[in-house]
Amino acid sequence: MRHLVRYFLLLGLTCLIINEGFAQKKSILYRPFHSRLQKGTIRQFLDEINQESGITIEFASLSFQEDRIITLRDEPITLGALLQQVLEGEKVKAIEKNDKVLLIPSATPLSEEALLPQYYFFGIVREEGSLEPLADATIREPSSRKVTLSNVHGYFSLSLPEGHHVLEISYAGYRTEVITMDIHWDERKDISLFGREEIPEVIVSGNPIRGDQRIVPSQYEAYNNFLGENDALRSLYLLPGVVNVTDAYSGLLVRGGEQDGNLFLLDGNPVFNPTHMLGALSIVNKTSMRSMQLFKSDFPSKYGGRLSSVIDVTTKDGNMKKWGGEANVNFLAGSFTVEGPLKKDRTAMMLSFRHSMFNALLNMFRKDFYNDFYDIHFRVTHLLDRNNKIMANIYAGEDRLDLQVNDNNLNNRQRWGNQIASVGWTHLLGSNSFVNTSLNVSNYYNLAGYIYTIYDDSTGAPIMRRTFSTYSSIAQYNARTQFEVRASNSIRLNFGGEAAFTRIKPFESKLDSSISIDPGAFQSFTPLPFREFTLYSEGEFNIGRHILLRPGLHFSGYGFRNFHYNSYQPRLFAALRLTERQQLYFSYNRMIQYLHLLTNTSLGINSDTWVPATGQLSPESSYTLDLGYALKTAGKFAFSAEAYWKKMNNVTNYAEGKSFFINTDSSWEKNVETGKGWSYGLELMAERSTRRLNLHVAYTLSWNWRQFDLINQGKKFPFKYDRRHNLNIAVTYKADKTKDISLLWMIASGDVFTLPERIYPDYDNAQQTYSPDDALREYRFIYHFSGVNDYRTNPYHRLDLAGTWHPVRKGRFGFVLSAGVYNVYGAPSQYSYGLEGTLREKSLVVIMKNKLFNITPYVSATVDF
Repeated sequence: MRHLVRYFLLLGLTCLIINEGFAQKKSILYRPFHSRLQKGTIRQFLDEINQESGITIEFASLSFQEDRIITLRDEPITLGALLQQVLEGEKVKAIEKNDKVLLIPSATPLSEEALLPQYYFFGIVREEGSLEPLADATIREPSSRKVTLSNVHGYFSLSLPEGHHVLEISYAGYRTEVITMDIHWDERKDISLFGREEIPEVIVSGNPIRGDQRIVPSQYEAYNNFLGENDALRSLYLLPGVVNVTDAYSGLLVRGGEQDGNLFLLDGNPVFNPTHMLGALSIVNKTSMRSMQLFKSDFPSKYGGRLSSVIDVTTKDGNMKKWGGEANVNFLAGSFTVEGPLKKDRTAMMLSFRHSMFNALLNMFRKDFYNDFYDIHFRVTHLLDRNNKIMANIYAGEDRLDLQVNDNNLNNRQRWGNQIASVGWTHLLGSNSFVNTSLNVSNYYNLAGYIYTIYDDSTGAPIMRRTFSTYSSIAQYNARTQFEVRASNSIRLNFGGEAAFTRIKPFESKLDSSISIDPGAFQSFTPLPFREFTLYSEGEFNIGRHILLRPGLHFSGYGFRNFHYNSYQPRLFAALRLTERQQLYFSYNRMIQYLHLLTNTSLGINSDTWVPATGQLSPESSYTLDLGYALKTAGKFAFSAEAYWKKMNNVTNYAEGKSFFINTDSSWEKNVETGKGWSYGLELMAERSTRRLNLHVAYTLSWNWRQFDLINQGKKFPFKYDRRHNLNIAVTYKADKTKDISLLWMIASGDVFTLPERIYPDYDNAQQTYSPDDALREYRFIYHFSGVNDYRTNPYHRLDLAGTWHPVRKGRFGFVLSAGVYNVYGAPSQYSYGLEGTLREKSLVVIMKNKLFNITPYVSATVDF
């Protein structure tokens, strides 16, 4: 282990040496020199340098036209800039050696920037009026076609030769800023961009040269409205390869992975369940969000710990100039966000709060549904100076959801919540290097209970009621440091590390006569703590104008009790620019996951339980290959196609005949089976944008398999969320400047699922259980299956329709009114299946199906100030 730590320390030192090396590579040419000649022959200029600079220029006669007359265009202040003008067009090459400059013949003329000193133009791109940093702002010089992007903190660095430059700084939805400057040394300039009143409608799109898909608030307004609540996470459902499910706790599955395969980061802090309402709504209030990135094919080396995707959400710093905010009320929730300066231009805060409401109104459309949730997010940002910024974040949220309410008898009760805190520090090390450090704490708990009733088959009368309850919790503490070094315009280096401690607190499931809602009522198990540390390095190399290579290595070390595991995870992303508007790209990723999430496939409750990797329960791993093509025309048409293949090892499932943990402590691993998984498919996406009409179409063709030695007789079977076809069509029509209509149609193959053919009591004399009629005694059920996932639900399809009125803003206040219908034609929704049946020859047959909302109209009003 020591040699590995030394390796990464050496790597960091190497990066800094490279960083300094690029600055000092042409140290002779960087020296100041003022020529007294404005016009003269090449020989005269070279003689002047030899006589007055203390530097020797050696050259052979006939290497160039010594008598050619040169007139200086401007006044160069360095030796390199002077030589560049003097030798322009000559077929020579300059070599530095022993404090001399050797001019030797060359087959080609001296290139335009060969002798010019290179300096860094760097700074922070911010929004004018709030000083909010803008990620992915484009900084480019049109004449030389040099370009760079700002990072998530707004930082950018662009290497430019000494001299005169005209630069453009642009960002979607903002006015392009054009600046003119003469560069003679490293120069910092922080740039503020002004928002435009007319923001072009841009549908969710990706940047294939980078491999991620970044979403900003203006991009998803039209399609992510759920019963009036604008939710950023729902934008991801429009993308190919992303599946929305209603009975998974997070509601999001990516490319054949399970819900635990998604790493959700809120300002760099992991969130174990980022949703409300069983995955229907995310915890991110759209008014507090700055941007969101999705990685599903290309995984930069700094990310690890999950197999399927990374969702990286960044929230606002808070307005440094003035106070403002936004308030919204709709059928689901009421929310507000307020932000402003505690000290102008130095300290800002952002407070966002949301709470569910109007359950009585929702019960008109779903009578057996009661939901209560809240979330609160508080952030403070302080600028210590131009180079240092510190941030503090606190988030808390909780859900209380009850289903099947009849005469105050609950059928299903769920409780879950997150508490998150973090402190971060960003430091601009120099003109081309940046570091971000943070300390993070994330807590999550889950409590669920389900009542199932046994009915007499002949009379229909209830014979007995039993409850299944489960409780689990998890907490993680981590420290992280990430370095970014821009060695040149064509080379970027990233490296860093993280140390984390995770503690899975006591978990238990139990059968009883009533639902347990107090975590203290569950038996205290021995905690399951583990440690993890990671180190990563990555280089990004632009080879000419057509090739991008980004190789990387992610190393992680893991320890749980006496079990230790080290992994090397290579990553590679490559892109070939065919033309200015077409690209091919490829990625390879190896990922390791130390957390397992066990999901009950039969009960219709959020009964998922986290467990760590152990010597018996090995870490999950995956190998992914991805090949893609992207086209973007000048006519606002975009098309992309990706084919992927993914192999997963040590994926988990309850062992056959098991579906939860009851009265287990050290033996819980025996209830878990590990196996293999495969996922592969084709993803297509097309977008067309005009002045009035925007169209988005995404289609996924995929296969998703699992195989366990002791399940289904060792035969492979389709995974629970194996959907062969998935099609999303989104359309927005702008009637005029203040009114637009949007339509979203989602079509998907049905999910596969398993139902036991027979469920019968386990009569055990040791337990003194003799008859199912003895309702006062407890016993467990035996599940009999003939196959796994032999059943498939009906195809899933849903049409949502919405209209928005946003009158022209006058004065300080703005207003937006939205109305729409969820599931317009009342199509069958996705189902979650629960245990409820009839007593027939001492067996139970599962017949109950749950679904969320049918045809549901909604109204939403938003005021910003």
